[in-house]
Amino acid sequence: MKAWVVIPTLNARELLLETLASLERQTAPAGVVVVDNASTDGTAEAVAARHPSVRVVSNERNLGFGAAINRVALELEGDVLVLVNNDVVCEPGFVAELVEPFGRPEVGMTAGVLLQADDPGRIDSAGIELDTTLRSWDYLWNEPTSLLDRAADPVGPCGGAAAYRLTAFKELAGFDETLFAYWEDVDLALRFRAAGWQCALAAHARALHRHGQTLGAASPAARRLEAFGRGYVLAKYRVGRRRPLLRAKVALLDWPALAIHLLFRREVGPLRERLRARAAGLRGSGHRPPLELASVGFVTALRRQASLLSLRFRGELPAHFGPAGRAPRAGRPETRPTDRA
Repeated sequence: MKAWVVIPTLNARELLLETLASLERQTAPAGVVVVDNASTDGTAEAVAARHPSVRVVSNERNLGFGAAINRVALELEGDVLVLVNNDVVCEPGFVAELVEPFGRPEVGMTAGVLLQADDPGRIDSAGIELDTTLRSWDYLWNEPTSLLDRAADPVGPCGGAAAYRLTAFKELAGFDETLFAYWEDVDLALRFRAAGWQCALAAHARALHRHGQTLGAASPAARRLEAFGRGYVLAKYRVGRRRPLLRAKVALLDWPALAIHLLFRREVGPLRERLRARAAGLRGSGHRPPLELASVGFVTALRRQASLLSLRFRGELPAHFGPAGRAPRAGRPETRPTDRA
C-alpha cells in the first residue's frame, strides 16, 4: 500500500528534524510531507538542507492543524494517510504497523501508540475514548505498554499518531476546518464511524512523545480554542437534545471549569467561545453517535475531571497538559491527563 506521512508544524525546527530522522529509518517506504504553518525559525530551509527527499509545503499564515493537513492530504494519491506530530520519534516499524490493518476491508482508521518521553514503558495515548457526553480522553493514558497486546480498539486515533484510509478521508472532506485546534480528531473519528468504518489499534506502531508545544497548553488562547471545540462538537452532534439527563451530565462535567476561568482567572474568553461554538455547531450534521461508542462511564469521567480541576487549581498540573487536562497531542498550533475535551 502506498502511504503518505503528513506532519504539520510551527516553529519547532529541531524537534521536527529529529522526527524526520526517525522516519528515514522506517522499515516500510512512505512519502513524507511537512506542512509549515508560517514558521519563523528557518524550518523550511533546515528541512530542505537536511532531508531533501521531504516535500515542504509552506503556508503564508498559520492555518491550524486540520486545515494545514487538508491542504495537502486532499490532493495526495495513494492508499493510506499517516499523521504524526512534529515532536515524536517513531520506532522503525511505526509506519508498517500502522498500515498493516488496512488489509481488512472494514478498517478505515488505525491508532498508533504515543509513549511518555520520561517513561517509555508507559502510554501517553493509544487513541481516543469517549464518555456519553462525547468528552474525549486519551485511551490507556499512563498504563503500562504490557496492556497493549490485549487492549480493545479505541473509537479513533489521536491526531499525533494516526492513519486513515485515504479514499475515505477524501470522501469525508478531511478535517472540519471550523476547528482550528483541539477536537478535530474526535470529530473526524465520529464521521468515519458514522460512515461505517472501524478503527484498529496498531499496538506496535509506537513513537516517543516529547511534548513540544506551539501554543502554550495552559495559555488563554488554548483555553479559548478548547472551549470552542467542546461546544462545537456538543452542538454539531446534538448531545443532550431531548435528553435532559445527558444535558445535566454535560453541565456537571463542563461548567465548573468554565466557572473557574471566569471567577478566578477573570477570563471571559472560554465562556464566550463556548457560546459562540453552539451557533456554529448547529449548522453541522445533526448526526448522533451511537452510545455504544462510549467506553468511559459518567462516574469515572466525573472523577477524572474533578481530579484534573483540583490539580490545575492548585497549580500542580504538568505544564504540557492541555487546557482540559489532556496532554498535547503533538504538533498542532499547540496543541492531553487524559481528557481531551
